[in-house]
Amino acid sequence: MTDRRVARTKQALREAFRKLAQHYRFHEITVQQLTAEANINRKTFYLHFDSIDDLADSFTAEIADQLLALILQEPADHDPLNHAGVWFERLDDFFEKAPKFYTFVLTSDDYSFLSRRVKRRVAAGLTASFQADYQLSATDAQLGVAFLIDSTLTLFRLYITGQLAISLPEFKQRLLALNMQGLQGFLADFRG
Repeated sequence: MTDRRVARTKQALREAFRKLAQHYRFHEITVQQLTAEANINRKTFYLHFDSIDDLADSFTAEIADQLLALILQEPADHDPLNHAGVWFERLDDFFEKAPKFYTFVLTSDDYSFLSRRVKRRVAAGLTASFQADYQLSATDAQLGVAFLIDSTLTLFRLYITGQLAISLPEFKQRLLALNMQGLQGFLADFRG
């Protein structure tokens, strides 16, 4: 069981990081700024995190774990290719309900390294499932998952940041067509 003081301190540091990230590039944030914003001392920061990067990584783990939980929920017939809209609906719901900071991490140019960490963690969690579900080799499962995650998050990023002048239904239609047609062709060629 985690001590309430420890939980409050970590939460204060995470909240301070969220606030500072909205105004500063990652490499501009200092432990001194974080501790001043969180109203704790420097020594206390290092009791909980090894570095600012370690603190930032706590967000990537949290975001990736939530995305994986959504993606790995089983559709009715266990085949997301037959229900391509399931993943889209879940991701759209995630971006609608997630804290704004999650969307910031996944769409910010200055914090794109955190987005890449999220993608790697989600890919690692999804690859084994793909390998088993579609009888793919480990390499082909990794390639298929990387394609889906990169294309999906990139397209959501374009939509969320207003770079696509289309409605949500139009966006969904295009995203599903690009992902599913590309993935179906890949699976047809490399499925065991």
